[in-house]
Amino acid sequence: MKENIMELVKLGKIPNDDDMSDEIFNQFDELIQTDEPLTFEEAGLLITLFSDDCDDLNWGLLHLIESIDIHDNIERYRILISNCNNTEFKEILEIRLNNTLEKNK
Repeated sequence: MKENIMELVKLGKIPNDDDMSDEIFNQFDELIQTDEPLTFEEAGLLITLFSDDCDDLNWGLLHLIESIDIHDNIERYRILISNCNNTEFKEILEIRLNNTLEKNK
């Protein structure tokens, strides 16, 4: 497992805006930024870390989760999405997956 993913898991759920300091924001932001795609195992650990309202970091986490190679694993990815702890971002992940599948028909 990648070191930045282990660090994100240790930090836990992204805090809400009211509980967020610049230091904490920067720590999460730095760990979320990576060029390496996630494995399903890593994404499974991150899918429940979405904040209730810190959209900047939530979008970064969404993009990180979307780095998974879903080729031939669509159903596994749908199950992963179903475990998302944030209803809004769960819907966004589902919509974006469906759009990708529709575009690739």
